[in-house]
Amino acid sequence: MTRLDLQQLERLIENGDVNSIIIASVDMQGKLFGKRVPAAYFLETAKDGIHTCALNFAWDVSLNFGAFDYCNWETGVHDIRTIPDLSTMRPYPWSPKTAFVLADSYEKDGSEVRVAPRNMLKTQIAKAAAMGMKAYAASEIEFYIFRETSSTVREKNYSNLKPLFEYPIDYSIFRLTVDRWFLGQLTENLEAAGVPIEALKGEWGKGQIELNVRYAEALEMADRTAIYKNGIKEMAALNQLMVTFMAKQDQTDSGSSGHTHISLWDLQGETNLLSDPDDEYGLSETGRYFLGGMMSLAPEMMIFYAPYINSYKRIMDFGSGAPNTVSWGIDNRSTSFRFDGKGKSSRFENRVPGADANHYLVLTAMLASGLYGIENRIDIPSPIKGNASVQAIPRLPTNLFDAFRLLEKSDTVRALLGDDVVNHYLQAVQLELNDFFSSVTDWERKKYFEFI
Repeated sequence: MTRLDLQQLERLIENGDVNSIIIASVDMQGKLFGKRVPAAYFLETAKDGIHTCALNFAWDVSLNFGAFDYCNWETGVHDIRTIPDLSTMRPYPWSPKTAFVLADSYEKDGSEVRVAPRNMLKTQIAKAAAMGMKAYAASEIEFYIFRETSSTVREKNYSNLKPLFEYPIDYSIFRLTVDRWFLGQLTENLEAAGVPIEALKGEWGKGQIELNVRYAEALEMADRTAIYKNGIKEMAALNQLMVTFMAKQDQTDSGSSGHTHISLWDLQGETNLLSDPDDEYGLSETGRYFLGGMMSLAPEMMIFYAPYINSYKRIMDFGSGAPNTVSWGIDNRSTSFRFDGKGKSSRFENRVPGADANHYLVLTAMLASGLYGIENRIDIPSPIKGNASVQAIPRLPTNLFDAFRLLEKSDTVRALLGDDVVNHYLQAVQLELNDFFSSVTDWERKKYFEFI
């Protein structure tokens, strides 16, 4: 059983198998926020909505409250209404007697919270549907596992941490068996929670794993990814381990990617609209223009693919395979957009996002820019052959400040997402930049303390 309707939930509650329900929305960073409520209260009242605070869309990843136009002390740090999407209700196997449901965010007047990532993605899905299309997606996310806890990493000042294993295991089977005591929990619990897993593999970093989620329609895929990331961190903590989805957790080790695949289909889900076997690249006209839009707006959409200071440390590591150019290729992993598959399996892989990205925003940006490409018939250059990172082609921004400036000046993205949405996410980046530039770092102390 991976999904629950109200009747099934009522039976589970009556039998004593469920006694509380987690109602969760998704914040700007892709983290889950909300409340855990008693089962009886959920059935009586909370299934129709609960109140949360708008500051969930007005702070950074570590809950530093910022100066946002949308929510501040002048607005009263107001309440919003969080209404469960009952189609997402499911078991929560790693928390006994618990059910889980995702919720959408609304203002008290009933209008959508426009800056909420799930609402932003739903807007682009609706636009695609109006154009006779729907998107399917899949995520490939890498993360590091440490034999640490929240207490021990603080005691060590986040340095000299002990990984789950001490050496690279890329594609090796050995550690997947040795560490199945924990890795097996991840796959089995996520499957039981309605997050189907395609594969589990070792990665190049010490303690690094990649867990691939099976493809689904775009909103369902983003939902699965949010549950996946939150669940993995929770399961790790329950086993005295710690997981990080940082894009670059150590400059001497591999970055963690959040590759995102996307395909376009007719509304019946029968025909892949990207494919044309008679085209020189195997791409339909729709596919070419969709890719053209994603490529043309990638620099201006970068804060949705790489939202933090740390995100760019992965992209700057040119030898790691992380993309840093405005490029596409046919089964070429050095490009930002990789085209692969034939016929019904035809898809684009966006290789820019790291594991730290919010996949609701990643898919929002991909759909908005791709549909823009279709509407404006933006064609593509020839595919890149060889290593894209060493070729004389346009570059993506390699730091958050440059990405901020590109989005700030983008009339196109403002038209696609709305001035209010763009300004809100620019304010989030400004908060991140201000926090970083005002901090005295270990790097500065090592470089200057003794010699100045």
